[in-house]
Amino acid sequence: MPESLIAGIPVHFPFEPYPVQRAYMEKVIQCLRDGTNGVLESPTGTGKTLSLLCSSLAWIRTRQSEHQQQMVKMEKADFTGLGGGAAGGDLSELAKTMGRANNWGVPKVIYASRTHSQLTQAMRELKRTAYANMRSVVLGSRDQLCIHPEVMREQGNSNKTNMCKLRVHSKTCSFQMRVESRKDHPDLRGPSIMDIEDLVKVGQRLKICPYFASRELVPQADITFMPYNYLLDPKARKANKIELGNTIVILDEAHNIEKICEESASVQIKSSDVAMAIEDVTHIMQVFASGESQDMGGDEPKDFTLDDLTLLKEMLLEFEKAIDAVVVENAVEGTTFPASMMYELLGKANFTYGNVATIVSLLDKLVQYLLVASQQMTIRKGGTFTMLSDLLTIVFANKEDVMSKVYASFKVHVQLEEVKQGHGKQQGGKQHGGWLGKGTIAAATGSIKVAKIINFWCFNPGFGMEQLLNTQVRSVILTSGTLAPLKPLIAELAIPVAQHLENPHIVDQSQVYVKIIGTGPDRQQLISNYANRDNPKYISSLGQTILNVSRIVPDGLLVFFPSYPMLNKCVDAWQASGLWADISVKKPIFLEPRSKDQFTSTMEEFYQAIRDSKGAVFMAVCRGKVSEGLDFADRNGRAVIITGLPFPPLKDPKVILKRRYLEANRTRENQLLSGQEWYNLDATRAVNQAIGRVIRHRNDYGAILLCDSRFKDASQVQQLSKWIRGHLGDRPQCSPFGPIVRELRQFFKNAEANMKLPDERETDSPLETVCKTENEPIAAIPKVKREPGSNATFKSANESAIKVEMANSIKTWTPADYASAAGRKLGGAAPNAMDFMSRLDSNVSSIDFNCCMDSKSGSSGMVKIHKRERSSPTQPESSSQVSKKRYKLVENIKVEPSSSQVKEAPAERADFLRELRSLVTQDQFRRFGKALLEYKDGTYESFQALMVILLDVLSAPKVRYMLVGMRKYLKNEHKDEFDQKVGKL
Repeated sequence: MPESLIAGIPVHFPFEPYPVQRAYMEKVIQCLRDGTNGVLESPTGTGKTLSLLCSSLAWIRTRQSEHQQQMVKMEKADFTGLGGGAAGGDLSELAKTMGRANNWGVPKVIYASRTHSQLTQAMRELKRTAYANMRSVVLGSRDQLCIHPEVMREQGNSNKTNMCKLRVHSKTCSFQMRVESRKDHPDLRGPSIMDIEDLVKVGQRLKICPYFASRELVPQADITFMPYNYLLDPKARKANKIELGNTIVILDEAHNIEKICEESASVQIKSSDVAMAIEDVTHIMQVFASGESQDMGGDEPKDFTLDDLTLLKEMLLEFEKAIDAVVVENAVEGTTFPASMMYELLGKANFTYGNVATIVSLLDKLVQYLLVASQQMTIRKGGTFTMLSDLLTIVFANKEDVMSKVYASFKVHVQLEEVKQGHGKQQGGKQHGGWLGKGTIAAATGSIKVAKIINFWCFNPGFGMEQLLNTQVRSVILTSGTLAPLKPLIAELAIPVAQHLENPHIVDQSQVYVKIIGTGPDRQQLISNYANRDNPKYISSLGQTILNVSRIVPDGLLVFFPSYPMLNKCVDAWQASGLWADISVKKPIFLEPRSKDQFTSTMEEFYQAIRDSKGAVFMAVCRGKVSEGLDFADRNGRAVIITGLPFPPLKDPKVILKRRYLEANRTRENQLLSGQEWYNLDATRAVNQAIGRVIRHRNDYGAILLCDSRFKDASQVQQLSKWIRGHLGDRPQCSPFGPIVRELRQFFKNAEANMKLPDERETDSPLETVCKTENEPIAAIPKVKREPGSNATFKSANESAIKVEMANSIKTWTPADYASAAGRKLGGAAPNAMDFMSRLDSNVSSIDFNCCMDSKSGSSGMVKIHKRERSSPTQPESSSQVSKKRYKLVENIKVEPSSSQVKEAPAERADFLRELRSLVTQDQFRRFGKALLEYKDGTYESFQALMVILLDVLSAPKVRYMLVGMRKYLKNEHKDEFDQKVGKL
């Protein structure tokens, strides 16, 4: 790959980087070199992820090389000081190997993004680079990685997590127990980059837990991929044991980072949750009182006592009473209180900083207990205890010495909860008194209590970033295609930033057509504000606009609406008026579904329609799945229509409180946005994200149509991405619909004539690890033809199936192959009976239909013939019986070397230690190193200790050649005894 010198660091890039990519990589390297933070914006399609990975890993590799050179100098010094002795050389190599295992003290990279699909795309980019051999690992949840059948049957991620913890604690998960013994297996630590699906496949093959196995790979990894919440959520960071000291944290797709930081510090609890928690505690107390706990838990002592349960129930009853006492003046929108109210509510129930850790521990134990109990009876699995634990953890995560900042940044909002019918009814009309009573039945007092929702909301994203910076990270890099304006973002996050960048786009002006459409074909104004969105004329004019554009735009057309209600309203109106049918005649229409399963199938159908050259229209919502993370490159998205500005709900309590917070805390020094500016920016950033779905690479082209007259306002234009503003000009105006139709038609005509067809994207062969054998060429599998612009995400499974089918098919099989298997040439004289009978004493051939060999060329076909010796003698009396030639189908497996091929240990000390490290476990290698150090003196006792370790570690037949190879590193007086001990094996 081409090498470029950027900021003094040699960077290997898949091609000669463009100027915007060089500028981006230079900023990244400066951040890493100086240990500073950066906020970098580069439009979607400029190779941002590729530039980010190559520059950061190039810097890491350079640092590793510098440390290795220092180790070489140390080795020379040690060699000179020890007089060049063999033992001294061994010790230097051992120290060198140990240093490599510890990454030479070089900082490591943590690459975080919003979703696992985005992480998978980043790992796919890494495979294309010269840094694909660097050690990497991806972290996922138990829901994604667990392969235990009983745990996977649990509903919900929380239940799966708790069931997994229970099985690990009780040592009843065989998959987890095998991790320690197989964590150094080559399949797990191999050179290939493994995403979530690859980890699961390796785990299933090795019968080990992918979740815990991936955690074992983290200490040696140069780069670790993980979702945002693993970093920003203190609970998740602690649960996953993520160490951030001296690390480089990269937050990709960081345009929503403020919201994620706020949400990680916010929590909600309902009256019904507290009531159900009281019922669950009561049930456990009843079990204890009746002695049924012996049936569920045996004679093993519990982690809690009846006194613990009594105290907890008393606290929960007081907490419920405190919530019931809260007066909600506005029954529709709820009532807002200062943050101190949350601490007052919990204080009335005696939840304090002093006892919160003990209570959270008790709640976790109760969850484990209920999981066991739910195996034998119908009972809730402790979900309410988990909610209470989260509440206490988040609320009391803020230290007492920063309470003034907490009171300024948090608010408590109380809403009324919808009461479900039948809630709180007595079963059998019987009520228990005392501590075994439910304690939540309002019917006993003759009044009905109104359930409430208590929201503890954070409006200062700086809380999450401050916790991240306090972990002594080396650098934090925030990057996305839509971060502008940068100053308010930096001010809200309260993060010191030394490097910032707003890159232009990589495409030419001629590749993008951007216009603001203020009126439809019928000259009706297009404006999707609150006053006009219900106007039938506006809805009809918008539909006519989409219809006319769909007749011009080739292939894929994306239409984004401000909200789901607006999308549904337009669809209903167009279906009633016939516009829907008119659009469908030209292109089939797909709607963004909300469920995960429907979403996948809908996207597959959309891409198939593009491949079938029908074209298609995809109608989706800003901030939805389609607008955030999917790739509509080339034919999949030739134009995008934005039907309106997706402002947050104006009367939403959270939106109102966020605007008030900004107004109250805004100063000239901190450069925070005003409430109205934030409100406008939130909508524009969602628009920028939706626009970014279309232009995905250097040779892509497409049209961007903003169908709302408000886009011409200066306040909205200034918040659009910098590259979009360049196309709109200094004073953008709404264009009449007629000229836009002519210009749009001409734009696509010119683009199709002048732009080259998109390059086919390379995909990794899923069969490479299955069919490949050493010293044996791989048969060429015909490349599956890809339509230009097809999406790899939804085609990989189809291509894998095709390749598997090809790998097991026989395309070049001829009668000559049967003749060859029988040991004669085709066309030769047929053997007589005696010749045939004599063949029974000769070698037998096995035909391998899965092997990648050609009978003619020996290299490019599909079949390979193996020979084996027939050892059984043939008696004369049995020779008269005619036997058929037997052909055996064998698997395409790696042929082990015969016993005559004795494998030898590497001659060089460095190679010897490197191979030894790959063959033994980390613990065994550590013991070997310690014994080798002690053998430096050359005493007989140290030799005996070394032999004990060698015989324990290297006595297995597969690694015995390494034991033999150790002989030349021993002193002469010990070699005879070494030979005797080895000879007895």
